[in-house]
Amino acid sequence: MNFFKSLMSTTETLNTVNTSNITKIVDSVKNVMFALFGLLTVGAVILAVVLAYKFFTASDETKRKNAKAQLIYAIIGIVALVAVLIFVPQIVDLVTKQAGSKTSMFMF
Repeated sequence: MNFFKSLMSTTETLNTVNTSNITKIVDSVKNVMFALFGLLTVGAVILAVVLAYKFFTASDETKRKNAKAQLIYAIIGIVALVAVLIFVPQIVDLVTKQAGSKTSMFMF
């Protein structure tokens, strides 16, 4: 009950937003995103190496075709992950510049 009374007695309006913690939240999300995409990229590269080994050591033609198809999908996945790592930070930077923020998503 005291919580609701304190909400009712506040002088702030509903239109005001406290932005002091937004930068910390955005930075945390960026760090998690880069870590996640880094792990996914490493996993996809390891998968591609295993599939390449499977392709080159396949004994019959059906195993070779299956390994080749899986290897192509792994390479497409790697290219997609790299594209996300390249283009998403640029898009976020453009949006934040339009919003008036001075922080950058690029780590370098």
